[in-house]
Amino acid sequence: MLIDREQTCEVKVEEVWRTASLAEVRGLYTMAPKRCPACHGQVIVAGIYIGAGSLKLQHRRVHTGCPIKLETYTGTPSPHPQALA
Repeated sequence: MLIDREQTCEVKVEEVWRTASLAEVRGLYTMAPKRCPACHGQVIVAGIYIGAGSLKLQHRRVHTGCPIKLETYTGTPSPHPQALA
Protein backbone atom coordinates (compact mmCIF):
# COMPACT_ATOMS: atom_id res chain seq x y z
CA MET A 1 0.00 0.00 0.00
CA LEU A 2 1.34 3.42 -0.89
CA ILE A 3 1.35 6.28 1.56
CA ASP A 4 1.55 9.99 0.68
CA ARG A 5 5.33 10.36 0.92
CA GLU A 6 5.84 7.35 -1.39
CA GLN A 7 3.02 8.11 -3.80
CA THR A 8 3.89 8.08 -7.48
CA CYS A 9 2.10 8.50 -10.75
CA GLU A 10 2.64 7.16 -14.24
CA VAL A 11 3.19 9.80 -16.91
CA LYS A 12 3.31 9.27 -20.67
CA VAL A 13 6.52 10.69 -22.14
CA GLU A 14 7.38 10.01 -25.79
CA GLU A 15 4.67 7.31 -25.99
CA VAL A 16 6.09 5.39 -22.99
CA TRP A 17 4.54 5.24 -19.49
CA ARG A 18 7.12 6.18 -16.83
CA THR A 19 6.84 6.25 -13.05
CA ALA A 20 7.57 9.61 -11.44
CA SER A 21 7.10 11.28 -8.08
CA LEU A 22 4.14 13.62 -7.76
CA ALA A 23 6.53 16.58 -7.44
CA GLU A 24 8.23 15.59 -10.73
CA VAL A 25 4.87 15.17 -12.44
CA ARG A 26 3.69 18.57 -11.19
CA GLY A 27 6.92 20.32 -12.18
CA LEU A 28 8.11 18.59 -15.35
CA TYR A 29 5.11 16.84 -16.89
CA THR A 30 2.19 19.18 -16.24
CA MET A 31 0.60 18.73 -19.66
CA ALA A 32 1.40 15.02 -20.17
CA PRO A 33 -1.25 12.30 -19.73
CA LYS A 34 -1.19 10.83 -16.21
CA ARG A 35 -2.53 7.54 -14.87
CA CYS A 36 -2.78 5.68 -11.58
CA PRO A 37 -0.01 3.11 -11.09
CA ALA A 38 -2.47 0.64 -9.53
CA CYS A 39 -5.56 0.70 -11.77
CA HIS A 40 -4.36 2.80 -14.77
CA GLY A 41 -7.28 5.22 -14.50
CA GLN A 42 -6.76 8.86 -15.48
CA VAL A 43 -5.56 11.00 -12.57
CA ILE A 44 -4.59 14.52 -11.63
CA VAL A 45 -2.04 15.71 -9.09
CA ALA A 46 -3.75 18.00 -6.58
CA GLY A 47 -2.34 20.04 -3.76
CA ILE A 48 -0.58 23.23 -2.85
CA TYR A 49 1.13 24.98 -5.76
CA ILE A 50 3.65 27.02 -3.74
CA GLY A 51 6.42 25.79 -1.44
CA ALA A 52 6.78 22.26 -0.14
CA GLY A 53 3.06 21.65 0.18
CA SER A 54 1.31 18.33 0.19
CA LEU A 55 0.56 16.74 -3.18
CA LYS A 56 -1.87 13.89 -3.70
CA LEU A 57 -3.13 11.72 -6.49
CA GLN A 58 -6.82 12.05 -7.42
CA HIS A 59 -8.73 9.93 -9.90
CA ARG A 60 -10.73 11.87 -12.48
CA ARG A 61 -13.45 9.23 -12.15
CA VAL A 62 -13.89 7.27 -8.91
CA HIS A 63 -13.14 3.56 -9.15
CA THR A 64 -13.97 1.14 -6.33
CA GLY A 65 -11.28 -1.34 -7.43
CA CYS A 66 -8.29 0.91 -6.78
CA PRO A 67 -6.37 0.19 -3.54
CA ILE A 68 -4.79 3.66 -3.56
CA LYS A 69 -8.14 5.32 -2.78
CA LEU A 70 -8.99 3.69 0.55
CA GLU A 71 -12.20 5.70 1.02
CA THR A 72 -13.87 4.00 -1.96
CA TYR A 73 -11.89 0.73 -2.25
CA THR A 74 -14.09 -2.38 -1.89
CA GLY A 75 -11.23 -4.79 -1.19
CA THR A 76 -10.92 -6.37 -4.61
CA PRO A 77 -8.38 -4.77 -6.96
CA SER A 78 -9.44 -4.36 -10.58
CA PRO A 79 -8.44 -2.30 -13.63
CA HIS A 80 -10.20 1.02 -14.06
CA PRO A 81 -13.15 0.78 -16.48
CA GLN A 82 -11.64 3.70 -18.44
CA ALA A 83 -7.99 2.63 -18.10
CA LEU A 84 -5.42 4.50 -20.18
CA ALA A 85 -3.31 2.27 -22.40
